[in-house]
Amino acid sequence: MPLIAVTCRHSHQQGVSHIQDAYVQAVEQAGGLPVVLPPSLSPAASVDILSRMDGLFLSGGSDLSPYFFGKPPHPRLGEVEALRDEQEIALVKAALGLGLPIFGICRGMQVINAALGGTILQHIDEDRVGAIQHRQEAPGWHRHHQVEIVPGTMLAAALGPGAIGVNSFHHQVVDQVAPGLTISAASPDGLVEAFESREPWILGVQWHPERMIARYPEFLGLFELFCSQCNNKSMQQ
Repeated sequence: MPLIAVTCRHSHQQGVSHIQDAYVQAVEQAGGLPVVLPPSLSPAASVDILSRMDGLFLSGGSDLSPYFFGKPPHPRLGEVEALRDEQEIALVKAALGLGLPIFGICRGMQVINAALGGTILQHIDEDRVGAIQHRQEAPGWHRHHQVEIVPGTMLAAALGPGAIGVNSFHHQVVDQVAPGLTISAASPDGLVEAFESREPWILGVQWHPERMIARYPEFLGLFELFCSQCNNKSMQQ
């Protein structure tokens, strides 16, 4: 089974790192062995551990600091996890150098985009006219809105092309997509909901499939696709 480096949240005030069970359970269920890297590890130590892994999985969480995509902080910028930002940007760049598959969810997708030179829209409600609601007040498994999946993409291979209902828990979103990444899904208001790259292997989704698997097992396919790529990497070593 491939070893998957998994990032997690960090509270500076409490001095605690933590992760929701659904992330590690989804990775294990899809055939990977999750190895959680707390942000209290230095970026250098985190990259050293990553060099022994077969893939990188970036979980969701709080806002990414606009410092990492060259923008001033928006008045509606939320909580920023400084240690995590530094760790994850370093991990993405290192994973690219190591040729490791990368999978990012929600914040994780945004971190990938910033690390590769893209930008983030910091507050959808104020910065995008005509946007639908993207921060639901409903259970995590609830299909809040649809996304349209682009035919012929890796995402379409995992979930099928066309429209599918997803959950939504964000107020930041990918704005300018980084060079080398292809948009593979969008919401009805035109916002980027997923992107990908086959070489290097990258997949990012803006929703939270790990919260939907119990009711909608098809979303495990995203983790299975990722872990399959990680397993191929493991067998090449």
